[in-house]
Amino acid sequence: MPAAALIYPPITDPTSGYHSLSYLDSYARQRGHAPAEIIDTNIEAFHHSYSAAGAAWLEGELARPRPDLDPATRAHLLRVADPDPAGVRRAVDVLRDGTRFYDYGEYQHAVDAVMAWMNCLGATGYPGQFRDGFRLQAPPGVAAGSVAALTDEAVLSRLSRPFQRYYDEILLPRLRRSNPGVVGINITYQWQLPFALWLIRIIRRALPDAFLVAGGTEVSDVYKHTRPARLLFELFDDLDAVVVGEGETAYADLLDGLDAGTLPVAHPNLRLHPRYGAVRPLPMLHYERLAELPTPDFSGLPWDEYLSPERFVYYSPSRGCYWNKCTFCDYGLNTDGPTSPWRQDTVDLMIRDVTELSKFAKFIYFSVDVLAPATILRFAEQVVERGLDLRWGAEIRLEKYWSDERCELLKRSGCTAISVGFESANQRILDLIDKGTTPEQVRRTIAAMTKAGIGVQMMGFTGFPTETVAEAMDTIRFLRDHRHLWTFGGLGEFVLTPGAIVAKRPERFGIANLRPLEGADIARVLQYDEPITEAAAAEVLAAKNEIYMGHYERPWVGATDTAHTFFYHDRFGVAVRERLEDDRSRHEEDEAVPFVVNGEFLARPDDETLRAYAEQYEVSERLLAPDRMLFRRADGRILLLPRRTKPFLDIFAGPATLAQARDHAWMVDARTADQLWDALIRRRLIRRCPAPVQPDGVNRSGRTASDSTAATAASTSAVGASTLVPPAARATPPRPAPAALAT
Repeated sequence: MPAAALIYPPITDPTSGYHSLSYLDSYARQRGHAPAEIIDTNIEAFHHSYSAAGAAWLEGELARPRPDLDPATRAHLLRVADPDPAGVRRAVDVLRDGTRFYDYGEYQHAVDAVMAWMNCLGATGYPGQFRDGFRLQAPPGVAAGSVAALTDEAVLSRLSRPFQRYYDEILLPRLRRSNPGVVGINITYQWQLPFALWLIRIIRRALPDAFLVAGGTEVSDVYKHTRPARLLFELFDDLDAVVVGEGETAYADLLDGLDAGTLPVAHPNLRLHPRYGAVRPLPMLHYERLAELPTPDFSGLPWDEYLSPERFVYYSPSRGCYWNKCTFCDYGLNTDGPTSPWRQDTVDLMIRDVTELSKFAKFIYFSVDVLAPATILRFAEQVVERGLDLRWGAEIRLEKYWSDERCELLKRSGCTAISVGFESANQRILDLIDKGTTPEQVRRTIAAMTKAGIGVQMMGFTGFPTETVAEAMDTIRFLRDHRHLWTFGGLGEFVLTPGAIVAKRPERFGIANLRPLEGADIARVLQYDEPITEAAAAEVLAAKNEIYMGHYERPWVGATDTAHTFFYHDRFGVAVRERLEDDRSRHEEDEAVPFVVNGEFLARPDDETLRAYAEQYEVSERLLAPDRMLFRRADGRILLLPRRTKPFLDIFAGPATLAQARDHAWMVDARTADQLWDALIRRRLIRRCPAPVQPDGVNRSGRTASDSTAATAASTSAVGASTLVPPAARATPPRPAPAALAT
């Protein structure tokens, strides 16, 4: 039998292993094939980057002269600090530590360090290409879906340059040694595509005789949206085949065929490169029978490498959506409906699977479009009856079915948090979407979930065709008025995709002139004409920005359905949001807690660079006034602060407690000082210094009161007399306007 290597490419979530390759390998093993070698290059490349060799290379790259940079590149480089490999190692330790991970102050500092490191790493490719650590901000041609850009050697190699040392020193030698007959690459997300294309190219050069195949959600999307169709294998020219749609049986059939020395032409989801001259059989697509799939075995993933204190696995007991009516939805290889056909495991099979999975990982996320209510309830009854110890979450529909008693049963079975696509809180828009719900029904369901202690993550959007400002404000008002009934969420902007019912019947939704983005060969998104003004859109956006959704984007705490968000839900319950907001608030005991400045001031660049920064990062141009100073926060974000704030931030270079800071800023009255400290803490311009966590209890910052007192005493000597200047010797700074810090 041919040895196989299955590879997961950058750039994506580093906190847990994705489940797709484990599903493929588990099914192939059930069919009699040897286990594949599963390689998560996303997490391996990250860890290699701060190794001694990787850090030395990065430091040398960043030190190279960069003459004649354009303003946009100079703007991105403002976010790049000096690389700190020791700092990122400490951050990794915190994110893996079962105690320090839950101290939100330490957690934020660790995430900031990882993001700052990724800013440095990205600067070796396209500066600014990594956002929030592990999200790609692609060059325009790549982002638009241009096949010319996605097959350009220079573009792909530059994007992947941050990881090239890992490929050259670790991955490719490993593959040459094992010499697999089959190399499969799973591409789940759009931002993995350019990295996967480069990996395919260099693996083909290293293993010219291997059979290379790629599959995953992104491959299916490329297949579905690429026009003309011949461009599919111009994009994937180095592959022997792609798998479109579901892949378990296609992968096993491929191994069977290669083992027999024949071309695998029979499976409808396996598309061979045209150079093989294979004729496509009917039917065009195959959907798996879930009852024939084994319990997934996740032991092949590198669990000790992920940036989490616990194992968190994805499990898929259903595929497709039982509702399958929403007019905006367009997911998977659907035909005449918004999603692929609805299939679901029996409760007995689900219990079989989670019984095994819970021995391996405490946290199980049901990675599905949606689960049927009656099935969830029967599953929960069985979990409770059998005494299974697990934590789980899923996306559900907001049905009338969910009474207080049923929600309480879900909680007893280990349900930690759920996510819900409420979409809108305006009934006319809900009816246009064909959601089958009402705002009052949504309110009752999330109230029942919250009462039971289950965290509710809300997902919705504004900007649906013909939506008025008043209707969008209904949704925003609903979230604001019921803030106590949900923990985290996202309120995005409507995006039209070609397979949605809206795109198929545009006249019903009041839109016209549907067209792909300019230069898009992979037409994932459609533009359209609609009578809505920019001023109206700006008004809605401003109102949305006033609602707290969380401090971080994916994959960190506060983003919907991430591993870290589930861990925090499990630890802190439905009060998790208050716990996180509490860290960015000032408290009475903070008078004795040491704070330190959380970043550094930068020299002001030329106006052209500043304008480019404002455009790239959506900063209001009013903040570019000459009296503003640039402050680079620890996560790399640039804040433009009034010049008069600098003396107050300088106080915390020591570090200093708030009591010491008041003594230093003796000329400012107490009320003004409170406003200053509130603003500095809220915007994370200063942060609490970490102190040892004791096993006998924690407060909001993860420290006991005695810990804070001890840390204060230790820090006082570190501040020193040169920092706390006697009042008579102090120069009087201009009186600050605290409100200006809130801009």
